[in-house]
Amino acid sequence: DNTMNIGDTIHLKALGSASKRTKNRIHNRGKSGFEVTKLPQRTNFVNGTSGDRDWIMLDSLDSLWSGWLAMDEIEVINESR
Repeated sequence: DNTMNIGDTIHLKALGSASKRTKNRIHNRGKSGFEVTKLPQRTNFVNGTSGDRDWIMLDSLDSLWSGWLAMDEIEVINESR
């Protein structure tokens, strides 16, 4: 069961096709994992970048970053509750 819940800690890997932004966020902010703060959902950003994609809101556990990553650019490599 791959269900994620708010408050879960997840570790991520950027897919090869991921944007530079996604790769950088995971590389620079994801060493200790991320806490899930909003479950995957369709989100319309101010700059209009969402399209038909699900985004997940995350909080970095080892730095003061929180933000959205596109679900189709990431792979969850493990979950710890």
